Amino acid sequence: MTGRRGLLAALLVALAVACASSGKLRENTQVVRADIEKAKKSGALRCAPRELALAEANVSFSEAEVAEGYGGRAEEHLAAAEKSVKNALRLATACTPTQVVIAKKVEPKVVRIEKVDRDGDGVPDLDDLCPDEPGPAENHGCPVAKDTDGDGIPDDIDRCPLDPEDKDGFQDEDGCPDPDNDGDGIVDRADACPNDPGPLENRGCPILDRDGDGVPDNEDKCPDQPGPKENGGCPDADRDGDGIVDRLDKCPDQFGPPPDGCPKQYTLVEVKKEKIEIRQQVHFATAKFKVLPDSFPLLNQVAQVLRDFPKMRVSIEGHTDNVGGESANMRLSQRRAEAVRDYLVSKGVSPSRLEAVGYGPTKPLASNKTAKGKAKNRRTEFRITALE
Repeated sequence: MTGRRGLLAALLVALAVACASSGKLRENTQVVRADIEKAKKSGALRCAPRELALAEANVSFSEAEVAEGYGGRAEEHLAAAEKSVKNALRLATACTPTQVVIAKKVEPKVVRIEKVDRDGDGVPDLDDLCPDEPGPAENHGCPVAKDTDGDGIPDDIDRCPLDPEDKDGFQDEDGCPDPDNDGDGIVDRADACPNDPGPLENRGCPILDRDGDGVPDNEDKCPDQPGPKENGGCPDADRDGDGIVDRLDKCPDQFGPPPDGCPKQYTLVEVKKEKIEIRQQVHFATAKFKVLPDSFPLLNQVAQVLRDFPKMRVSIEGHTDNVGGESANMRLSQRRAEAVRDYLVSKGVSPSRLEAVGYGPTKPLASNKTAKGKAKNRRTEFRITALE
């Protein structure tokens, strides 16, 4: 009997505690409800709609859980509601206009609301670009970056915060001084070309070579014409046209073969700038293209000339008088030029250096009206086409 009375007493005590706890929760719920209404009037519906909605939802959950006897969960939701409504009040205060004009029938009434300045720098949060970091008004409320070396580049992006930039138009954005922009070992103040590397003897400027002949312009007598260094950078001259430049030619005014460029004496031929001049004609059988033996000594000397001038190329040109048809003479002159070429090849001259061309009667030297003129027109010529 005594045990039952004890259990009943314990239950009565628990019920009393629960009722007291529920009463406290309801009382706190009313406080939160009042804060929610206050937040709405302060502009939370416009400035903090999310926080206001969270506060209302959590206080509703808390009321329902108190009614069902879940005090622990009710306390959790009520705490969440209190946090949300505080955030709603704070945000509503921060975004509320600095003054509100309330229209009345007689005259407007101005209600002034104090401006918020969270970082206390004197710049209201509405105008402060850095509302949580104090800074001067001229910098829109943001802190002024430190610039230890005073070069106008803040320390946080200055690669040399203790050495001021020299501001000379060369890499001025890195904050580091550049006393030798082009890195040629000559400081800019003594460098005539501070942005282009060059040797000291040229005052720090690059040495140019406009014609690309390897001779610098300051040493080149012909800076716009390529030439060897041995000739002062000027092109080599070859006055006699024998393929040997004057500075290497011992006879610069006389056509001659390598290596000295002096003329070589031949008995039956003479080498001139444009042709190998023969002192007698090449003889062929009448109306035929076979070379007669009496012309072999002459052609042997022509072959010798070609050996003496190993880079010489020759056009062997056959000509006739006007006796007979022109087409027949054209064929005959071509065959005779080829016969001379074949003879020279047989003497060791490369065929790649020889060209055979027949002109027939088309290029006469004299009138074909006389026997003397016709004899002069029947000829073989050796024209020099190249020496290189």
